[in-house]
Amino acid sequence: MVITREAPSIDKERVLIKEDVLALIPRRKINGGRPLFYQSYLDREYVLGTIGDRGGGKSGSDAVISIVDFMIRGKPVWSNMPIQCDIFVDDETAREAGLNSGGSAHYESLHLEKGKLLKLDERYRDGCLVIEEINVQFSNVRRFMSNTNIDFNEVCQQLRKFKTTLIYNVIDEMFIDAQLRALTDIFIRTYDTAFDKDAMARHKKPGLDFCWQLYSMSGYLNGEQGRYALTHKASKYYFRFAPWRGVYDDKQHQEKGVYSLNKREQEAARKAGLSVESSEGMEEEMNEWQWLIEKVLQLKNAGQTEIHARPLWAFLDIASRGLTPNYMGTVLPAFGIKHDKWDNREKDHLYKIETYNIDKLFKQSKQASGARATI
Repeated sequence: MVITREAPSIDKERVLIKEDVLALIPRRKINGGRPLFYQSYLDREYVLGTIGDRGGGKSGSDAVISIVDFMIRGKPVWSNMPIQCDIFVDDETAREAGLNSGGSAHYESLHLEKGKLLKLDERYRDGCLVIEEINVQFSNVRRFMSNTNIDFNEVCQQLRKFKTTLIYNVIDEMFIDAQLRALTDIFIRTYDTAFDKDAMARHKKPGLDFCWQLYSMSGYLNGEQGRYALTHKASKYYFRFAPWRGVYDDKQHQEKGVYSLNKREQEAARKAGLSVESSEGMEEEMNEWQWLIEKVLQLKNAGQTEIHARPLWAFLDIASRGLTPNYMGTVLPAFGIKHDKWDNREKDHLYKIETYNIDKLFKQSKQASGARATI
């Protein structure tokens, strides 16, 4: 089982049992002793989202990242998909650490309990959360005002205080809540190289190599000046997954998430014979903003991708609702409308309307590097 404290140094502390030493050795050997994304000198957690088609390597990538960056450092990993592996240490390597013979170092994730996580249980400190298909149970853009989304957004904002990293995967980044997208430090667009055109001609088997395109959304990975929003450059790597096959359970499905419903949705559910439940406070909040949901959907269904401030305020009729442009500027991002720039020609602010299209974020960068990274 994963040790829940920082693993001691072989050189500075006496380790009493052979299993402890075996668990420490991979930390020095795998990837040259370097984590994949964790930067110890920053003493900071990170949020990483893996994006890609079905069978593109999302789950496998997340499992390996959690093992290399956390498990082999003695940090706990909690996940809703089982992750475990045994790393064999040969006799020669074991003797270098003072052992007479080698053996296997075992690493295993701990079960993630949704209810306790949403209540910010203290057990989830100083480790890593790995959430498979995060939009199913925790963060769904279509339920942005639900209890679950609101509670999970609070969890994500408290990760810094917990010193806990979040690694998640989803098919399309637009499937998740806008606040989680904004909090994500790194996006990895991944696909199995078996689906490259030349690889398919050679009948290459899947699960051997993944192509990673890294998008630095915050300053964590490449510094503030290296943010993707400023550079529009992604980094391309080839991750050799073959040695890690079997480290996660790829057959386990996620149970459908339970979200709070507004009154109209509850009525539809009752007619369908379903049992529904929602708190009064949640109902009031959702009904308060139902008008805005409908207005935004009108814009999106019309295919509109941008709009100036003056016609936007008139369309939303915010004056009659007693709302100010400044206040609406803080509300609209959660509904997929974000301030873009000042338009000198129109002498007005321009807002962008998000569309549910992965190409909006993951543009192919012609200048992406072709370096290969293997473990």
